[in-house]
Amino acid sequence: MRNHQSINFGSQIPLKTKITLALGVILVLALLFFFAFTFFLITLASGIVLFFFKLFQKTKESLNLGGQSAPPPPKNYQRPRKNDDDIIDI
Repeated sequence: MRNHQSINFGSQIPLKTKITLALGVILVLALLFFFAFTFFLITLASGIVLFFFKLFQKTKESLNLGGQSAPPPPKNYQRPRKNDDDIIDI
Protein backbone atom coordinates (compact mmCIF):
# COMPACT_ATOMS: atom_id res chain seq x y z
CA MET A 1 0.00 0.00 0.00
CA ARG A 2 1.07 3.51 -0.60
CA ASN A 3 1.95 5.87 2.15
CA HIS A 4 -0.27 8.94 2.09
CA GLN A 5 0.87 12.23 3.50
CA SER A 6 -1.50 13.53 6.09
CA ILE A 7 -2.78 17.04 5.61
CA ASN A 8 -1.76 19.36 8.39
CA PHE A 9 -4.78 21.59 8.90
CA GLY A 10 -2.93 23.76 11.39
CA SER A 11 -0.48 25.13 8.80
CA GLN A 12 -1.10 28.50 7.18
CA ILE A 13 -0.67 29.55 3.57
CA PRO A 14 2.63 31.40 3.10
CA LEU A 15 2.45 35.16 2.59
CA LYS A 16 4.04 34.93 -0.87
CA THR A 17 1.29 32.53 -2.03
CA LYS A 18 -1.44 34.80 -0.63
CA ILE A 19 0.00 37.82 -2.45
CA THR A 20 0.35 35.84 -5.70
CA LEU A 21 -3.26 34.64 -5.50
CA ALA A 22 -4.54 38.15 -4.75
CA LEU A 23 -2.58 39.63 -7.66
CA GLY A 24 -3.87 36.88 -9.96
CA VAL A 25 -7.48 37.55 -8.97
CA ILE A 26 -7.01 41.29 -9.46
CA LEU A 27 -5.41 40.72 -12.88
CA VAL A 28 -8.23 38.43 -14.03
CA LEU A 29 -10.89 40.89 -12.84
CA ALA A 30 -9.08 43.76 -14.57
CA LEU A 31 -8.96 41.84 -17.86
CA LEU A 32 -12.63 40.93 -17.53
CA PHE A 33 -13.54 44.55 -16.86
CA PHE A 34 -11.44 45.75 -19.81
CA PHE A 35 -13.05 43.39 -22.33
CA ALA A 36 -16.57 43.91 -20.98
CA PHE A 37 -16.17 47.70 -21.09
CA THR A 38 -14.71 47.53 -24.60
CA PHE A 39 -17.66 45.41 -25.75
CA PHE A 40 -20.03 47.92 -24.14
CA LEU A 41 -18.37 50.84 -25.93
CA ILE A 42 -18.51 49.07 -29.31
CA THR A 43 -22.20 48.25 -28.79
CA LEU A 44 -22.96 51.81 -27.69
CA ALA A 45 -21.16 53.32 -30.69
CA SER A 46 -22.94 51.01 -33.15
CA GLY A 47 -26.29 51.83 -31.52
CA ILE A 48 -25.66 55.55 -31.89
CA VAL A 49 -24.64 55.13 -35.55
CA LEU A 50 -27.77 53.06 -36.28
CA PHE A 51 -29.92 55.62 -34.49
CA PHE A 52 -28.61 58.45 -36.65
CA PHE A 53 -28.96 56.38 -39.84
CA LYS A 54 -32.60 55.70 -38.99
CA LEU A 55 -33.15 59.33 -38.01
CA PHE A 56 -31.95 60.72 -41.33
CA GLN A 57 -33.26 57.89 -43.53
CA LYS A 58 -35.55 58.97 -46.36
CA THR A 59 -39.10 57.81 -46.00
CA LYS A 60 -40.71 55.56 -48.60
CA GLU A 61 -43.04 58.35 -49.73
CA SER A 62 -40.13 60.56 -50.76
CA LEU A 63 -38.57 57.72 -52.78
CA ASN A 64 -41.56 57.41 -55.16
CA LEU A 65 -40.78 58.80 -58.59
CA GLY A 66 -43.26 60.82 -60.62
CA GLY A 67 -45.58 61.50 -57.70
CA GLN A 68 -47.30 58.14 -58.05
CA SER A 69 -48.39 56.50 -54.85
CA ALA A 70 -47.35 52.95 -54.18
CA PRO A 71 -50.05 50.27 -54.53
CA PRO A 72 -51.38 48.94 -51.24
CA PRO A 73 -49.84 45.68 -50.09
CA PRO A 74 -51.90 42.57 -50.87
CA LYS A 75 -54.02 41.26 -48.03
CA ASN A 76 -53.94 37.57 -47.24
CA TYR A 77 -57.41 36.13 -47.00
CA GLN A 78 -58.08 33.74 -44.15
CA ARG A 79 -61.46 32.19 -43.70
CA PRO A 80 -62.97 32.72 -40.27
CA ARG A 81 -62.34 29.88 -37.85
CA LYS A 82 -65.11 28.19 -35.98
CA ASN A 83 -64.65 26.75 -32.53
CA ASP A 84 -65.44 23.23 -33.72
CA ASP A 85 -63.29 23.51 -36.88
CA ASP A 86 -60.46 21.13 -35.98
CA ILE A 87 -57.86 19.84 -38.34
CA ILE A 88 -58.29 16.25 -37.21
CA ASP A 89 -61.80 15.04 -36.49
CA ILE A 90 -61.94 12.09 -34.15
